[in-house]
Amino acid sequence: MSTSSTHALPWIIVGYGRVGQALDLLANQLGATVVATWNRTEDAARAAPGGPGQRTFGALPQPLTPHLQRPALVWITVVDDAIARITRTLAEHIAPGSILVHTSGSLASTELRPAPRGCSVASLHPLQAITEPVRAVQRFHRTFWSVEGDDLAVEHLQTLLGPVGIAPQRIAPDTKPYYHAAAVTAANLLVSLIDASIDIATRADIDPDIARTALVELAGSSLDNLSRNPPADALSGPVARGDEHTISQHREALQRLSDAPDLLQIYDLLTARARRLMQSTADTIPPDESAS
Repeated sequence: MSTSSTHALPWIIVGYGRVGQALDLLANQLGATVVATWNRTEDAARAAPGGPGQRTFGALPQPLTPHLQRPALVWITVVDDAIARITRTLAEHIAPGSILVHTSGSLASTELRPAPRGCSVASLHPLQAITEPVRAVQRFHRTFWSVEGDDLAVEHLQTLLGPVGIAPQRIAPDTKPYYHAAAVTAANLLVSLIDASIDIATRADIDPDIARTALVELAGSSLDNLSRNPPADALSGPVARGDEHTISQHREALQRLSDAPDLLQIYDLLTARARRLMQSTADTIPPDESAS
């Protein structure tokens, strides 16, 4: 089966939460037809925004069986630990020629195997935190997307998403943990880091809300620099300028916080990383041949 013959596959979205709703909006942009969505409970189905497809709910596979009888692009957008179980439940009802795709950032397409007879599988993940589906779709064309799986499924997704400026990059299935750990470190753990910074700022008698606003603005300026420069060039502060006296002052102050020893640990760990970053840059600069 060629990718051209799969381009017009109808969509079925299994798990109509925030990611599923964002995909529904994306389908509208692509001119794709969503024939059915599924939620676990009736309350969840009724609470979800309306769409053109039939809204279903309840114990699988019965609610989706009529829609799975012809080839479709079946999106599995449930929580990670339910992907394999729901795929097994639906497998014997999925028509040959279908493509199954899950949207987990941490799990590979192996969660969808063994693939239903005559079907291909893939995982596709947008590297963004989807909390508001409408805003998420507006950013999709600026978002990095990863894809991996069977050649036919991967090629179909790359071709399908191209017209709206989305170009998924193919990665190897066994690299998904690295990919997802990078995402968690940059996004989720960044929030933890800012929280630690707020904790430190409150020791200077700064109101937590004021500290949060100020530090998020400061972090934003660093991220803006980083978006335009490699990390070593974007780094500023005492490590970048070799100010060991200031670093020592910081450490002495943080050592006195017996109620929050992790703050010094965080500071030391990230300072060491910053030192390695600056050293790696220094190691790549050729010596000045004019120096005596």
